[in-house]
Amino acid sequence: MRFTDFLTDLLDFGERDKDGNIVVKSGLTGSATSRLNIEEIALFSVIDLVASTAAMCEWRTYQAGVYTQAEDWYRWNVEPNQNENAFHFRRLLFARLLRFNEALVIQRADGSVYLADSFGRDVYAFRPNRYTGITCNGLTLHGDRQEEEVFYFRLANQDAAGLLHRINGLYADAMAEALDKYKHSGGRSGVLKISGNATKNKNYEDDVAKIMQTRFKAFFENKNAVIPLFDGYEYVPHDGPASQKINGEVGDMESLMRQAQDRACNVFHCPPCLLRGDVTNQDEAVQNLLTFGVKHVVLTVETEVNRKQYGRHILEGWRTRIDMTHIRVVDIFDVAVKLDKLIQDAMVNTNEGRGLVGLDPILAEWANTYHRTKNMEAVNAPLKGGENT
Repeated sequence: MRFTDFLTDLLDFGERDKDGNIVVKSGLTGSATSRLNIEEIALFSVIDLVASTAAMCEWRTYQAGVYTQAEDWYRWNVEPNQNENAFHFRRLLFARLLRFNEALVIQRADGSVYLADSFGRDVYAFRPNRYTGITCNGLTLHGDRQEEEVFYFRLANQDAAGLLHRINGLYADAMAEALDKYKHSGGRSGVLKISGNATKNKNYEDDVAKIMQTRFKAFFENKNAVIPLFDGYEYVPHDGPASQKINGEVGDMESLMRQAQDRACNVFHCPPCLLRGDVTNQDEAVQNLLTFGVKHVVLTVETEVNRKQYGRHILEGWRTRIDMTHIRVVDIFDVAVKLDKLIQDAMVNTNEGRGLVGLDPILAEWANTYHRTKNMEAVNAPLKGGENT
């Protein structure tokens, strides 16, 4: 399966109909099917939120300790290969890593990188692992790849999405029951009165079958309809609380959906309020998402890239750092005072400060110079200025 189609094929939970929806037996007829995508929606929403957030990070590359925008930077931030842009590639990478707990990236001789759709992995104890049957965009690559020839990312020893599926399986019957109850509560019902004379008609059985199977079926399936009846037949609609779609049935389904969302958020360390769009304590929720939901995924990818791409040269300052500071939208007026303090204390220079708020750098040497106020001088620094100068 091509992971580039994950918007429609991201999840695979049980038997599906021709439209790709999960098949659940309907309690109304016993043979009809209803659509139950509750766990799909919850799981996809969380994965997409975390993956999209992680994909917004800048991949900063360093050569001998100096930040440099060279070939490595271009590969991870602009064009990983001829068919994808960097954001799309990173989003798919993080989404696959979260969904399947592992992901594989291969690098060709020209430096371009591709995300594998599927692969096999032979694990060894004291020699390099081997990767077999690698497919990219529907093409199966010839030959196997050794561990040092690929980027292999793995989050944990357990498939979180698989575990979540088994938990959400408990909600399937409950949701089908709530949907069944909702349909019953909103249906129309009534009593068909048949006189004694009508039962004596020689075509009585045929008349009843025609009315029940044809006329009443069309009558109930249409919003505005009139039903013709034979002499001796009277239909009396049954109106009452049971025929109304009350809030209780809708509330049952909403409650099950919220529970499925909460379980998905718990598995991927995402605050549920972000998934539902709640604005209360949003700053704290975003911080929790970045700290517990995104950072460990980013570090997993960053460590593997550095290990395979630079090896021991990382000790000499050659490395890639996935920068998460640009994820949040920053209002320059809200951070003006704090940014000024960072520049005064030589934490950042002017151009670095402009980068933090999304502004273009100044093409002047002074903008790359670090400044420090007098009150940040060392206690044993020689005095300058004043009466003793």
